[in-house]
Amino acid sequence: MKKIVGFTLVIILISYLLLLSKYLMIEEIIGLFIIQIIVVVIISSLIYLIIFIFKAISYKNYIVNSLLAACSLQIVIVSLILWSATPRYFSREQVTNDIDYAVKLMEDVHPNFYAIISKDAFYSKTDSIKKSLPEKVSEAEAFRTFEMVFSQIHDAHTGVNMMNFFIKRGSGPFRKILPYKLKIENERIFVAKNYFYRNTIPIGSEIIKINGKPTSLCLKEISQLISFENISYRNAQLQNPFLWGFWNGFKVFEITYKTSDNKTIKTIKSSGGIISKILFSKENKTSGKAYSYKTIAGNIGYIEFNSFENLDKFKSFLEFTFKSIKSNNVKELILDIRRNEGGNNSLGDELMQYISKSDFRQFDSALIKISNEYLLKGKLNWVDSTKRVVGTMYNQIDSSKTKLRDNPLRFVGQLYLLIGGNTFSSASDFASSFQCYKAGKIIGTETGGLTAAYFSNKYTFKLPNTKLDMGVSDKKFFNSCGIDNRRGVIPDYTVENSIEDEQNGIDRVLKFTIDLIKQNKE
Repeated sequence: MKKIVGFTLVIILISYLLLLSKYLMIEEIIGLFIIQIIVVVIISSLIYLIIFIFKAISYKNYIVNSLLAACSLQIVIVSLILWSATPRYFSREQVTNDIDYAVKLMEDVHPNFYAIISKDAFYSKTDSIKKSLPEKVSEAEAFRTFEMVFSQIHDAHTGVNMMNFFIKRGSGPFRKILPYKLKIENERIFVAKNYFYRNTIPIGSEIIKINGKPTSLCLKEISQLISFENISYRNAQLQNPFLWGFWNGFKVFEITYKTSDNKTIKTIKSSGGIISKILFSKENKTSGKAYSYKTIAGNIGYIEFNSFENLDKFKSFLEFTFKSIKSNNVKELILDIRRNEGGNNSLGDELMQYISKSDFRQFDSALIKISNEYLLKGKLNWVDSTKRVVGTMYNQIDSSKTKLRDNPLRFVGQLYLLIGGNTFSSASDFASSFQCYKAGKIIGTETGGLTAAYFSNKYTFKLPNTKLDMGVSDKKFFNSCGIDNRRGVIPDYTVENSIEDEQNGIDRVLKFTIDLIKQNKE
Protein backbone atom coordinates (compact mmCIF):
# COMPACT_ATOMS: atom_id res chain seq x y z
CA MET A 1 0.00 0.00 0.00
CA LYS A 2 2.85 2.37 0.87
CA LYS A 3 4.47 1.67 -2.49
CA ILE A 4 1.21 2.46 -4.28
CA VAL A 5 0.79 5.74 -2.38
CA GLY A 6 4.44 6.64 -2.91
CA PHE A 7 4.10 5.92 -6.64
CA THR A 8 0.98 8.11 -6.68
CA LEU A 9 2.94 11.00 -5.15
CA VAL A 10 5.59 10.66 -7.85
CA ILE A 11 2.88 10.72 -10.52
CA ILE A 12 1.38 13.84 -8.90
CA LEU A 13 4.81 15.55 -8.86
CA ILE A 14 5.27 14.81 -12.57
CA SER A 15 1.76 16.14 -13.21
CA TYR A 16 2.68 19.26 -11.22
CA LEU A 17 5.68 19.86 -13.44
CA LEU A 18 3.72 19.27 -16.64
CA LEU A 19 0.60 21.26 -15.69
CA LEU A 20 2.11 24.17 -13.74
CA SER A 21 5.32 24.89 -15.65
CA LYS A 22 3.37 27.42 -17.71
CA TYR A 23 2.61 29.42 -14.57
CA LEU A 24 5.46 28.79 -12.07
CA MET A 25 9.20 28.27 -12.00
CA ILE A 26 10.40 24.65 -11.60
CA GLU A 27 11.86 25.24 -8.12
CA GLU A 28 8.62 26.90 -7.04
CA ILE A 29 6.58 23.90 -8.23
CA ILE A 30 8.82 21.45 -6.36
CA GLY A 31 8.81 23.69 -3.27
CA LEU A 32 5.01 23.90 -3.32
CA PHE A 33 4.83 20.11 -3.63
CA ILE A 34 7.23 19.49 -0.71
CA ILE A 35 5.69 22.13 1.57
CA GLN A 36 2.27 20.51 1.28
CA ILE A 37 3.72 17.11 2.23
CA ILE A 38 5.49 18.65 5.25
CA VAL A 39 2.27 20.37 6.37
CA VAL A 40 0.30 17.12 6.07
CA VAL A 41 2.97 15.15 7.96
CA ILE A 42 2.99 17.68 10.81
CA ILE A 43 -0.81 17.72 11.10
CA SER A 44 -1.01 13.92 10.79
CA SER A 45 1.67 13.51 13.47
CA LEU A 46 -0.29 15.64 15.90
CA ILE A 47 -3.48 13.67 15.17
CA TYR A 48 -1.59 10.37 15.52
CA LEU A 49 -0.11 11.47 18.84
CA ILE A 50 -3.52 12.41 20.23
CA ILE A 51 -5.11 9.13 19.08
CA PHE A 52 -2.13 7.09 20.34
CA ILE A 53 -2.50 8.55 23.83
CA PHE A 54 -6.09 7.38 24.12
CA LYS A 55 -6.07 4.40 21.83
CA ALA A 56 -3.45 2.14 20.28
CA ILE A 57 -2.95 2.74 16.57
CA SER A 58 -0.73 1.09 14.02
CA TYR A 59 2.28 3.17 12.91
CA LYS A 60 1.92 1.57 9.49
CA ASN A 61 -1.66 2.86 9.22
CA TYR A 62 -0.45 6.30 10.29
CA ILE A 63 2.10 6.40 7.45
CA VAL A 64 -0.43 5.19 4.85
CA ASN A 65 -3.10 7.62 6.01
CA SER A 66 -0.62 10.51 5.98
CA LEU A 67 0.44 9.73 2.44
CA LEU A 68 -3.18 9.41 1.32
CA ALA A 69 -3.96 12.78 2.88
CA ALA A 70 -0.92 14.28 1.14
CA CYS A 71 -2.07 12.89 -2.21
CA SER A 72 -5.56 14.30 -1.72
CA LEU A 73 -4.23 17.73 -0.76
CA GLN A 74 -1.88 17.81 -3.76
CA ILE A 75 -4.77 17.04 -6.13
CA VAL A 76 -6.92 19.77 -4.56
CA ILE A 77 -4.11 22.36 -4.70
CA VAL A 78 -3.16 21.71 -8.32
CA SER A 79 -6.84 21.85 -9.29
CA LEU A 80 -7.25 25.21 -7.55
CA ILE A 81 -4.12 26.60 -9.23
CA LEU A 82 -5.30 25.50 -12.67
CA TRP A 83 -8.76 26.94 -12.01
CA SER A 84 -7.20 30.22 -10.86
CA ALA A 85 -4.58 30.59 -13.60
CA THR A 86 -6.43 29.31 -16.66
CA PRO A 87 -7.38 32.35 -18.77
CA ARG A 88 -11.03 33.22 -19.39
CA TYR A 89 -12.17 34.56 -22.75
CA PHE A 90 -14.69 37.09 -24.00
CA SER A 91 -16.14 37.58 -27.44
CA ARG A 92 -14.95 40.53 -29.52
CA GLU A 93 -18.46 41.97 -29.32
CA GLN A 94 -18.43 41.88 -25.50
CA VAL A 95 -15.14 43.78 -25.34
CA THR A 96 -16.12 46.39 -27.93
CA ASN A 97 -19.46 46.94 -26.19
CA ASP A 98 -17.60 47.50 -22.91
CA ILE A 99 -15.29 50.00 -24.60
CA ASP A 100 -18.30 51.95 -25.89
CA TYR A 101 -19.95 51.78 -22.46
CA ALA A 102 -16.81 53.08 -20.71
CA VAL A 103 -16.20 55.88 -23.23
CA LYS A 104 -19.76 57.21 -22.88
CA LEU A 105 -19.62 57.13 -19.07
CA MET A 106 -16.18 58.73 -18.97
CA GLU A 107 -17.23 61.50 -21.34
CA ASP A 108 -20.08 62.27 -18.93
CA VAL A 109 -18.04 62.18 -15.72
CA HIS A 110 -14.58 63.46 -16.69
CA PRO A 111 -14.08 67.25 -16.36
CA ASN A 112 -12.36 67.45 -19.77
CA PHE A 113 -11.93 64.05 -21.38
CA TYR A 114 -10.39 65.55 -24.52
CA ALA A 115 -7.94 67.95 -22.88
CA ILE A 116 -4.92 66.29 -24.51
CA ILE A 117 -6.30 64.52 -27.57
CA SER A 118 -9.09 65.63 -29.90
CA LYS A 119 -12.33 63.68 -29.94
CA ASP A 120 -11.90 62.80 -33.62
CA ALA A 121 -8.37 61.47 -33.07
CA PHE A 122 -9.47 59.50 -30.02
CA TYR A 123 -12.38 57.86 -31.85
CA SER A 124 -10.24 57.10 -34.89
CA LYS A 125 -7.57 55.30 -32.84
CA THR A 126 -10.19 53.54 -30.70
CA ASP A 127 -12.03 52.22 -33.76
CA SER A 128 -8.72 50.92 -35.11
CA ILE A 129 -8.03 49.11 -31.82
CA LYS A 130 -11.50 47.55 -31.79
CA LYS A 131 -11.16 46.31 -35.37
CA SER A 132 -7.84 44.63 -34.55
CA LEU A 133 -9.37 42.43 -31.82
CA PRO A 134 -9.60 38.67 -32.47
CA GLU A 135 -12.89 36.76 -32.23
CA LYS A 136 -11.93 35.50 -28.75
CA VAL A 137 -10.25 37.92 -26.34
CA SER A 138 -8.51 36.75 -23.16
CA GLU A 139 -8.81 38.67 -19.89
CA ALA A 140 -5.21 39.85 -20.22
CA GLU A 141 -5.77 40.98 -23.80
CA ALA A 142 -8.95 42.77 -22.71
CA PHE A 143 -6.95 44.63 -20.07
CA ARG A 144 -4.29 45.62 -22.60
CA THR A 145 -7.02 46.77 -24.99
CA PHE A 146 -8.65 49.04 -22.41
CA GLU A 147 -5.30 50.49 -21.42
CA MET A 148 -4.46 51.23 -25.07
CA VAL A 149 -7.79 53.01 -25.49
CA PHE A 150 -7.74 55.13 -22.34
CA SER A 151 -4.01 55.83 -22.13
CA GLN A 152 -4.64 58.18 -25.07
CA ILE A 153 -6.07 60.82 -22.73
CA HIS A 154 -2.93 60.86 -20.51
CA ASP A 155 -4.76 60.97 -17.20
CA ALA A 156 -3.20 58.57 -14.69
CA HIS A 157 -6.37 58.48 -12.58
CA THR A 158 -8.45 57.22 -15.50
CA GLY A 159 -8.32 53.65 -16.77
CA VAL A 160 -8.55 50.01 -15.73
CA ASN A 161 -7.28 48.76 -12.35
CA MET A 162 -4.29 46.51 -13.12
CA MET A 163 -3.86 44.99 -9.66
CA ASN A 164 -7.51 43.88 -9.53
CA PHE A 165 -6.69 41.66 -12.49
CA PHE A 166 -4.06 39.85 -10.39
CA ILE A 167 -6.28 39.66 -7.30
CA LYS A 168 -9.18 38.21 -9.28
CA ARG A 169 -9.51 34.47 -8.48
CA GLY A 170 -6.15 34.68 -6.70
CA SER A 171 -4.31 34.39 -10.02
CA GLY A 172 -1.56 36.87 -9.12
CA PRO A 173 1.06 34.32 -7.97
CA PHE A 174 0.62 32.25 -11.13
CA ARG A 175 1.46 34.86 -13.76
CA LYS A 176 4.99 35.09 -15.13
CA ILE A 177 6.52 38.55 -14.87
CA LEU A 178 9.83 40.25 -15.63
CA PRO A 179 12.33 39.29 -12.89
CA TYR A 180 14.24 42.57 -13.05
CA LYS A 181 13.89 46.14 -11.84
CA LEU A 182 14.52 48.46 -14.76
CA LYS A 183 15.79 52.02 -14.91
CA ILE A 184 14.98 54.22 -17.90
CA GLU A 185 17.56 56.83 -18.84
CA ASN A 186 17.21 58.85 -22.06
CA GLU A 187 14.85 56.20 -23.49
CA ARG A 188 17.40 53.46 -22.83
CA ILE A 189 16.68 50.53 -20.50
CA PHE A 190 19.14 49.42 -17.81
CA VAL A 191 18.94 46.64 -15.22
CA ALA A 192 18.90 48.10 -11.71
CA LYS A 193 18.14 44.93 -9.73
CA ASN A 194 17.52 41.20 -10.09
CA TYR A 195 14.37 39.71 -8.54
CA PHE A 196 15.47 36.10 -9.03
CA TYR A 197 18.68 34.13 -8.53
CA ARG A 198 18.56 32.33 -11.88
CA ASN A 199 19.29 34.01 -15.23
CA THR A 200 20.52 37.12 -13.48
CA ILE A 201 21.76 40.09 -15.49
CA PRO A 202 24.72 42.14 -14.18
CA ILE A 203 23.42 45.37 -12.65
CA GLY A 204 24.16 48.30 -14.92
CA SER A 205 23.78 46.24 -18.10
CA GLU A 206 21.76 47.82 -20.89
CA ILE A 207 18.91 45.81 -22.39
CA ILE A 208 19.08 46.32 -26.15
CA LYS A 209 16.36 43.89 -27.28
CA ILE A 210 13.33 42.16 -25.80
CA ASN A 211 11.83 39.27 -27.76
CA GLY A 212 13.93 40.35 -30.72
CA LYS A 213 12.51 43.90 -30.71
CA PRO A 214 14.76 46.94 -30.15
CA THR A 215 14.05 48.55 -26.79
CA SER A 216 12.93 51.79 -28.46
CA LEU A 217 10.01 49.86 -29.98
CA CYS A 218 9.35 48.04 -26.68
CA LEU A 219 9.13 51.36 -24.84
CA LYS A 220 6.75 52.71 -27.45
CA GLU A 221 4.49 49.67 -27.12
CA ILE A 222 4.45 49.44 -23.34
CA SER A 223 3.90 53.21 -23.01
CA GLN A 224 0.48 52.58 -24.58
CA LEU A 225 -0.40 50.52 -21.48
CA ILE A 226 0.22 53.44 -19.11
CA SER A 227 -1.91 56.54 -18.81
CA PHE A 228 0.85 58.92 -17.72
CA GLU A 229 0.90 62.67 -17.35
CA ASN A 230 4.65 63.19 -17.66
CA ILE A 231 7.69 61.09 -18.53
CA SER A 232 8.85 61.08 -14.90
CA TYR A 233 5.73 59.17 -13.87
CA ARG A 234 5.91 56.83 -16.87
CA ASN A 235 9.51 55.89 -16.10
CA ALA A 236 8.60 55.22 -12.47
CA GLN A 237 5.76 52.92 -13.55
CA LEU A 238 8.10 51.02 -15.87
CA GLN A 239 9.93 49.75 -12.79
CA ASN A 240 6.89 47.53 -12.15
CA PRO A 241 7.63 43.98 -13.46
CA PHE A 242 3.89 43.14 -13.42
CA LEU A 243 3.35 45.71 -16.18
CA TRP A 244 6.02 44.10 -18.31
CA GLY A 245 4.34 40.74 -17.70
CA PHE A 246 1.09 42.14 -19.12
CA TRP A 247 2.90 43.57 -22.11
CA ASN A 248 4.48 40.17 -22.80
CA GLY A 249 1.30 38.14 -22.30
CA PHE A 250 2.81 36.48 -19.19
CA LYS A 251 5.21 34.49 -21.36
CA VAL A 252 8.93 33.86 -21.04
CA PHE A 253 11.06 36.88 -22.02
CA GLU A 254 13.95 36.73 -24.44
CA ILE A 255 16.39 39.40 -23.27
CA THR A 256 19.43 40.63 -25.17
CA TYR A 257 21.74 42.81 -23.08
CA LYS A 258 25.22 44.23 -23.06
CA THR A 259 27.27 44.69 -19.92
CA SER A 260 28.26 48.12 -18.66
CA ASP A 261 31.81 47.69 -19.98
CA ASN A 262 30.37 46.91 -23.45
CA LYS A 263 32.50 43.75 -23.59
CA THR A 264 29.71 41.20 -23.47
CA ILE A 265 26.48 40.92 -25.45
CA LYS A 266 24.29 38.01 -24.41
CA THR A 267 20.77 36.71 -25.06
CA ILE A 268 18.92 34.77 -22.36
CA LYS A 269 15.40 33.50 -21.75
CA SER A 270 14.00 34.45 -18.40
CA SER A 271 10.84 35.07 -16.38
CA GLY A 272 9.86 35.48 -12.75
CA GLY A 273 7.34 33.69 -10.58
CA ILE A 274 6.28 33.82 -6.93
CA ILE A 275 9.77 34.58 -5.60
CA SER A 276 10.19 37.53 -7.97
CA LYS A 277 6.81 38.94 -6.93
CA ILE A 278 7.66 38.62 -3.23
CA LEU A 279 11.01 40.39 -3.65
CA PHE A 280 9.45 43.19 -5.71
CA SER A 281 6.53 43.66 -3.28
CA LYS A 282 8.84 43.65 -0.26
CA GLU A 283 11.06 46.33 -1.76
CA ASN A 284 8.17 48.57 -2.79
CA LYS A 285 6.06 48.24 0.35
CA THR A 286 8.87 48.85 2.83
CA SER A 287 7.81 45.90 4.98
CA GLY A 288 4.20 47.03 4.87
CA LYS A 289 4.78 50.36 6.67
CA ALA A 290 2.93 53.35 5.31
CA TYR A 291 5.01 55.68 7.48
CA SER A 292 7.99 55.24 9.82
CA TYR A 293 10.48 57.36 11.75
CA LYS A 294 14.10 56.95 12.79
CA THR A 295 17.22 59.02 13.33
CA ILE A 296 20.14 58.73 10.91
CA ALA A 297 23.67 60.14 10.55
CA GLY A 298 23.85 61.20 14.17
CA ASN A 299 20.71 63.07 15.12
CA ILE A 300 18.97 63.78 11.80
CA GLY A 301 15.28 62.86 11.84
CA TYR A 302 14.04 60.77 8.92
CA ILE A 303 10.36 60.12 8.15
CA GLU A 304 9.63 57.70 5.32
CA PHE A 305 6.08 58.40 4.19
CA ASN A 306 4.91 55.82 1.64
CA SER A 307 1.13 56.16 1.56
CA PHE A 308 -1.54 58.73 2.40
CA GLU A 309 -3.79 56.24 4.20
CA ASN A 310 -5.53 55.83 7.59
CA LEU A 311 -5.87 59.38 8.93
CA ASP A 312 -6.48 58.40 12.56
CA LYS A 313 -3.42 56.15 12.63
CA PHE A 314 -1.36 58.88 10.96
CA LYS A 315 -2.42 61.44 13.57
CA SER A 316 -1.18 59.11 16.32
CA PHE A 317 2.04 58.50 14.41
CA LEU A 318 2.67 62.24 14.01
CA GLU A 319 2.03 63.00 17.68
CA PHE A 320 4.34 60.21 18.84
CA THR A 321 7.02 61.09 16.26
CA PHE A 322 7.14 64.82 16.88
CA LYS A 323 7.20 64.27 20.65
CA SER A 324 10.30 62.15 20.06
CA ILE A 325 11.76 64.79 17.73
CA LYS A 326 11.26 67.51 20.34
CA SER A 327 12.50 65.48 23.31
CA ASN A 328 15.64 64.43 21.42
CA ASN A 329 16.32 67.99 20.22
CA VAL A 330 16.31 67.05 16.54
CA LYS A 331 17.19 70.13 14.48
CA GLU A 332 17.08 68.67 10.95
CA LEU A 333 14.25 66.58 9.56
CA ILE A 334 14.04 64.70 6.25
CA LEU A 335 10.63 63.77 4.80
CA ASP A 336 10.93 61.03 2.15
CA ILE A 337 7.90 60.65 -0.16
CA ARG A 338 9.71 59.21 -3.20
CA ARG A 339 7.61 56.01 -3.11
CA ASN A 340 4.34 57.68 -2.18
CA GLU A 341 1.63 57.44 -4.87
CA GLY A 342 -1.03 59.23 -2.85
CA GLY A 343 -4.30 58.58 -1.05
CA ASN A 344 -6.19 60.91 1.29
CA ASN A 345 -5.21 64.60 1.08
CA SER A 346 -6.24 65.10 4.71
CA LEU A 347 -2.98 63.44 5.78
CA GLY A 348 -1.06 66.16 3.98
CA ASP A 349 -3.03 68.84 5.83
CA GLU A 350 -2.26 67.12 9.12
CA LEU A 351 1.46 66.91 8.40
CA MET A 352 1.54 70.59 7.39
CA GLN A 353 0.18 71.41 10.86
CA TYR A 354 3.47 70.09 12.27
CA ILE A 355 5.88 71.74 9.81
CA SER A 356 4.32 74.84 8.21
CA LYS A 357 5.35 78.30 9.37
CA SER A 358 2.10 79.92 8.20
CA ASP A 359 -1.52 79.23 7.33
CA PHE A 360 -1.70 77.15 4.17
CA ARG A 361 -3.84 75.40 1.63
CA GLN A 362 -3.01 72.56 -0.76
CA PHE A 363 -5.36 73.74 -3.54
CA ASP A 364 -6.30 77.03 -5.11
CA SER A 365 -9.38 75.31 -6.48
CA ALA A 366 -10.92 71.92 -7.19
CA LEU A 367 -13.63 71.75 -9.82
CA ILE A 368 -16.06 68.82 -9.87
CA LYS A 369 -18.02 67.80 -12.95
CA ILE A 370 -21.80 67.68 -12.42
CA SER A 371 -22.84 64.43 -14.13
CA ASN A 372 -25.92 62.24 -14.34
CA GLU A 373 -23.91 59.36 -12.87
CA TYR A 374 -23.17 61.28 -9.66
CA LEU A 375 -26.67 62.72 -9.44
CA LEU A 376 -28.24 59.24 -9.74
CA LYS A 377 -26.05 57.98 -6.89
CA GLY A 378 -26.95 60.97 -4.72
CA LYS A 379 -23.31 61.95 -4.33
CA LEU A 380 -23.92 65.61 -5.13
CA ASN A 381 -26.67 66.29 -2.60
CA TRP A 382 -24.27 68.61 -0.77
CA VAL A 383 -24.24 70.92 -3.82
CA ASP A 384 -26.93 73.61 -3.92
CA SER A 385 -29.79 72.27 -6.07
CA THR A 386 -29.73 75.37 -8.28
CA LYS A 387 -26.12 74.60 -9.21
CA ARG A 388 -26.59 70.93 -10.08
CA VAL A 389 -26.59 71.54 -13.81
CA VAL A 390 -25.39 68.49 -15.74
CA GLY A 391 -22.21 69.15 -17.71
CA THR A 392 -21.13 72.20 -15.69
CA MET A 393 -18.21 72.53 -13.27
CA TYR A 394 -18.73 73.30 -9.57
CA ASN A 395 -15.94 74.86 -7.47
CA GLN A 396 -15.73 72.53 -4.48
CA ILE A 397 -12.94 74.34 -2.59
CA ASP A 398 -12.89 78.00 -1.59
CA SER A 399 -9.76 80.15 -1.53
CA SER A 400 -9.46 80.39 2.26
CA LYS A 401 -6.42 78.93 3.98
CA THR A 402 -6.23 76.26 6.63
CA LYS A 403 -5.44 77.96 9.93
CA LEU A 404 -2.47 76.75 11.93
CA ARG A 405 -3.75 75.46 15.25
CA ASP A 406 -1.86 75.74 18.52
CA ASN A 407 0.69 72.95 18.38
CA PRO A 408 3.55 72.80 20.91
CA LEU A 409 5.09 69.98 18.82
CA ARG A 410 5.43 72.07 15.65
CA PHE A 411 8.90 71.54 14.16
CA VAL A 412 11.03 74.70 13.94
CA GLY A 413 14.27 73.26 12.54
CA GLN A 414 15.50 72.71 8.99
CA LEU A 415 13.27 70.64 6.68
CA TYR A 416 14.20 68.63 3.61
CA LEU A 417 11.71 66.87 1.31
CA LEU A 418 12.74 63.99 -0.98
CA ILE A 419 10.60 63.49 -4.12
CA GLY A 420 10.67 61.45 -7.35
CA GLY A 421 8.70 60.06 -10.27
CA ASN A 422 6.59 57.86 -7.99
CA THR A 423 5.51 60.89 -5.94
CA PHE A 424 1.98 61.12 -7.27
CA SER A 425 -1.55 62.32 -6.56
CA SER A 426 -1.95 63.40 -2.91
CA ALA A 427 1.79 63.03 -2.34
CA SER A 428 2.47 65.42 -5.22
CA ASP A 429 -0.16 67.81 -3.81
CA PHE A 430 1.68 67.82 -0.49
CA ALA A 431 5.02 68.44 -2.23
CA SER A 432 3.48 71.36 -4.12
CA SER A 433 2.14 72.89 -0.90
CA PHE A 434 5.49 72.30 0.82
CA GLN A 435 7.20 74.22 -2.00
CA CYS A 436 4.55 76.94 -2.20
CA TYR A 437 4.86 77.84 1.49
CA LYS A 438 8.65 77.48 1.52
CA ALA A 439 8.65 74.88 4.27
CA GLY A 440 12.15 73.68 3.32
CA LYS A 441 14.45 72.44 0.59
CA ILE A 442 13.31 69.83 -1.94
CA ILE A 443 15.72 67.21 -3.31
CA GLY A 444 15.26 64.47 -5.93
CA THR A 445 13.58 64.42 -9.33
CA GLU A 446 10.34 65.86 -10.74
CA THR A 447 7.17 64.42 -9.22
CA GLY A 448 4.96 62.12 -11.29
CA GLY A 449 1.92 64.25 -10.41
CA LEU A 450 1.25 67.64 -11.98
CA THR A 451 0.79 70.89 -10.03
CA ALA A 452 -2.06 72.46 -12.02
CA ALA A 453 -4.99 71.60 -14.29
CA TYR A 454 -4.72 67.90 -13.56
CA PHE A 455 -7.53 65.42 -13.07
CA SER A 456 -8.11 63.15 -10.06
CA ASN A 457 -10.59 61.74 -7.50
CA LYS A 458 -11.76 58.57 -9.20
CA TYR A 459 -15.35 57.66 -9.95
CA THR A 460 -15.25 53.85 -10.08
CA PHE A 461 -17.46 51.45 -12.01
CA LYS A 462 -17.48 47.88 -13.30
CA LEU A 463 -17.80 46.98 -16.95
CA PRO A 464 -20.97 44.97 -17.73
CA ASN A 465 -19.39 42.18 -19.83
CA THR A 466 -15.72 41.76 -18.86
CA LYS A 467 -16.39 42.80 -15.23
CA LEU A 468 -13.11 44.74 -15.18
CA ASP A 469 -12.89 47.54 -12.60
CA MET A 470 -12.50 51.00 -14.12
CA GLY A 471 -11.95 54.46 -12.74
CA VAL A 472 -12.37 57.93 -14.20
CA SER A 473 -11.40 61.34 -12.84
CA ASP A 474 -14.29 63.56 -11.84
CA LYS A 475 -12.38 66.63 -10.61
CA LYS A 476 -9.92 69.15 -11.93
CA PHE A 477 -7.33 70.42 -9.43
CA PHE A 478 -5.07 73.44 -9.21
CA ASN A 479 -2.41 73.26 -6.47
CA SER A 480 -1.39 76.34 -4.54
CA CYS A 481 1.33 78.09 -6.58
CA GLY A 482 0.80 75.46 -9.29
CA ILE A 483 1.91 76.23 -12.84
CA ASP A 484 -0.20 74.98 -15.75
CA ASN A 485 2.68 73.57 -17.83
CA ARG A 486 2.08 69.81 -17.61
CA ARG A 487 5.00 69.53 -15.19
CA GLY A 488 5.28 68.21 -11.67
CA VAL A 489 7.02 69.73 -8.66
CA ILE A 490 10.59 70.62 -9.67
CA PRO A 491 13.11 70.11 -6.83
CA ASP A 492 15.55 72.75 -5.61
CA TYR A 493 18.33 70.19 -6.10
CA THR A 494 17.91 67.65 -8.90
CA VAL A 495 19.56 64.43 -7.75
CA GLU A 496 18.89 60.91 -8.97
CA ASN A 497 20.25 57.50 -8.07
CA SER A 498 22.45 56.21 -10.87
CA ILE A 499 22.88 52.64 -12.10
CA GLU A 500 26.21 52.56 -10.28
CA ASP A 501 24.42 53.57 -7.08
CA GLU A 502 21.97 50.69 -7.52
CA GLN A 503 24.90 48.34 -8.07
CA ASN A 504 26.64 49.51 -4.90
CA GLY A 505 23.50 49.80 -2.77
CA ILE A 506 23.87 53.57 -2.41
CA ASP A 507 21.00 56.01 -2.01
CA ARG A 508 22.55 59.06 -3.68
CA VAL A 509 19.52 61.29 -3.02
CA LEU A 510 19.58 60.61 0.71
CA LYS A 511 23.37 60.86 0.85
CA PHE A 512 23.26 64.22 -0.96
CA THR A 513 20.70 65.48 1.58
CA ILE A 514 22.78 64.38 4.55
CA ASP A 515 25.86 66.07 3.05
CA LEU A 516 23.81 69.23 2.43
CA ILE A 517 22.73 69.26 6.08
CA LYS A 518 26.33 68.90 7.23
CA GLN A 519 27.43 71.74 4.92
CA ASN A 520 24.69 74.02 6.29
CA LYS A 521 25.93 73.33 9.81
CA GLU A 522 29.46 74.47 9.03
